[in-house]
Amino acid sequence: MSATRAGSVHWTVVVLCFLAILLDGFDTAALSLAIPTMAAEWAVTPAAFTLAVVLTNIGVVFGYLSAGYLGARIPGRRLLIGAVVLFGVATIATAATLPLESIALLSATRLVTGVGLGVVVPAAVGLATKHSAENRREQVSIAVALGLAAGAGLGGLLGGRLLNLVGSDGVFYVAGIVPLLFAAVLAWLLPAEGTAVTATVGDKSDAKIGRLFDPGLRLPTTLIWAFSFLVFITSYVLISWIPTLLTGYGFSPSKAPLGLAFLTLGGIIGGLALLPLAGRLGIARAMILMPAIGGVFMIIAAKASLGDTALLLCLAGAGVGVVSGQLGQLALAVATYPPGPRTTGVGWAAALGRLGSIVGPGIAGVLIGQALATRDIVVAATVPLLFAIVCAVALSRVKAKARVLPAAETPLVLEKTR
Repeated sequence: MSATRAGSVHWTVVVLCFLAILLDGFDTAALSLAIPTMAAEWAVTPAAFTLAVVLTNIGVVFGYLSAGYLGARIPGRRLLIGAVVLFGVATIATAATLPLESIALLSATRLVTGVGLGVVVPAAVGLATKHSAENRREQVSIAVALGLAAGAGLGGLLGGRLLNLVGSDGVFYVAGIVPLLFAAVLAWLLPAEGTAVTATVGDKSDAKIGRLFDPGLRLPTTLIWAFSFLVFITSYVLISWIPTLLTGYGFSPSKAPLGLAFLTLGGIIGGLALLPLAGRLGIARAMILMPAIGGVFMIIAAKASLGDTALLLCLAGAGVGVVSGQLGQLALAVATYPPGPRTTGVGWAAALGRLGSIVGPGIAGVLIGQALATRDIVVAATVPLLFAIVCAVALSRVKAKARVLPAAETPLVLEKTR
């Protein structure tokens, strides 16, 4: 049954899209979880895996950038299923080639994996919002995107046990086989094309990036892109390297994945808090508050002398702000763009974010290789977050200015955003 009434949501579609992104988040975390163990097994430093981390994120960027183009030509249901199959198969290929202990092979398979991962997020968000009433789409996009934090958190909670039980290659087998099984579930349960609230035939012109710079969208698009880029720098320094960084705090390789679990648990809490905040404050203002909270906890983690439990709780606090900022940038795009170019808008915003996810882990990997103190790396990672807050402040002012313009002068899209 399609969501046709004002305020209604097709919850089956939303839950399935959430689970698809959850598996995306788990797969994204798999390499981060396995790096400390693989480094010991392969007799290399953790920094040796920087290429694999960076190429994974480059693949994700290609996936994000292609999502709008593909979405205008392939129905959303088929696009989501195909993307899940792609990253599942590529992850199994990663597991199968790990015994060769080749950084080049690992990097190549993760590049392909990243392409599939990159298509999943905008495809899932676009499909879920199409099956939701207009006044619920901002909250639905946040709820679906929570799958990223939930998947990474699940990996953090199970990572140590999986590594001990099935080894690093087994982690990738799990991360690859489960999505293939889930793709069959998607094919069974997702409703047929044409049942969405905005069941439109793909318009190829909607995939053009120029649509994102229509009158009334130029400045918001620029600010959303900058915010996404900066937030993802900080977020992915933590997501990609936190198990490794925690070994610098004295954690063992098997215990270090708990840091990712606490970080993403905080992200889930932050995302849940973001749902009412977005409705009450507007998503732009919420993106000022939440990253500021994350930055405060990161500074505490870097500067204070904390025990293991207190440090993990600080990482959870950092996740509340940083990971929810990562989720919120998708909601910013959903709230800003009309239905036609929305998938393209979400994809490009996410792609600019993932450029940050390439830059951040890459620089962090170099700093780790140079043996910079772990606490100094954490402090450095807060700097992009501060500039992201400045972008959110500017975007909030742009939206506030649009609301006070006379009706005839107010850009149509901004009238619908908060």
